Amino acid sequence: MKSTIKCIIYPTEEIQRIEKAIENLLGPITFSTTKFDEFTEIYSSNASKSSFAILRQLVHDKRILDVVRVRLLKNLDELTTFMLFDKQAAFTGKLRLIDNIHEDPPLGSIEIRFEFESESQFEEFLDWFSPRTKDGRVIT
Repeated sequence: MKSTIKCIIYPTEEIQRIEKAIENLLGPITFSTTKFDEFTEIYSSNASKSSFAILRQLVHDKRILDVVRVRLLKNLDELTTFMLFDKQAAFTGKLRLIDNIHEDPPLGSIEIRFEFESESQFEEFLDWFSPRTKDGRVIT
């Protein structure tokens, strides 16, 4: 599995605050930046699913397993999928999954993209990250 985390930083925003927002979801990570004319993009690449343990725990604690699972499945294109999280909510330590079809937060989002080598690798990740539930309980 490969993953990429990226976020656009507008001129009115501070890079350190956006890094903190991302780290609130994922823990400490190393960032790279690319400057464009009208914005800067911050990103990080990682190949380990263990890097998502904090985010996974937040998803479980907030009890949004089904919503996250549906979003990962709906965004699946061959062996790549993604999720968007509200940047402003992440900065305050909150987790807010964005419905990328119907929402566009004013300050933008944090995108986490996953690329898998096989369908079975995707299914294994999906079952680990957001397992199936029934009546609010994880089905084992």
